[in-house]
Amino acid sequence: MLLAEKIVLSTLALALVMGAGGLYWLITKPVPPPDPLMFPEIATPLAEEWREYYPKTIPINIAGIDMLASVANTVPDRIKGLSGTPYLPDGLVKLFAFHVAGKHSIWMKDMNYPLDIMWLEEDGTIVHIAEKVSPDSYPTSFAPPVPAWYVIEANAGFVASSSITVGDKVVL
Repeated sequence: MLLAEKIVLSTLALALVMGAGGLYWLITKPVPPPDPLMFPEIATPLAEEWREYYPKTIPINIAGIDMLASVANTVPDRIKGLSGTPYLPDGLVKLFAFHVAGKHSIWMKDMNYPLDIMWLEEDGTIVHIAEKVSPDSYPTSFAPPVPAWYVIEANAGFVASSSITVGDKVVL
């Protein structure tokens, strides 16, 4: 069943329960778009040569910079991260969605290139940054001093070249 069909059926069932007043409210209330982190089938298409390494992508904005994010929102995807990828294309970052606050650590196991790593609160505020983390740093893990909901990995130098600092916002 398609996502749109699920939404329509759920809306109709709710309208029957709520009665005429509820139906009027449902019809006139604007419906927010579905969360692409929870429904990867609505993810943004990516260039064919990248799809093998970055199958689920969504548009995001990092401190005013429009990017695509390859989403890791399952335990196996988060464990793998960017390990084994040959490179991270310009305009693309890796977004780790934990959906719970924690001091989520990142390592550089099987990495082929250095990264800038940003930790975010639930509202998208950047709370910690580690720049130019080398693949040679493995097995060291990197974690924020405060709990975070999300982690973003970008090519090394992205943070400095974009003047990104703690406190900047990321819009998912």
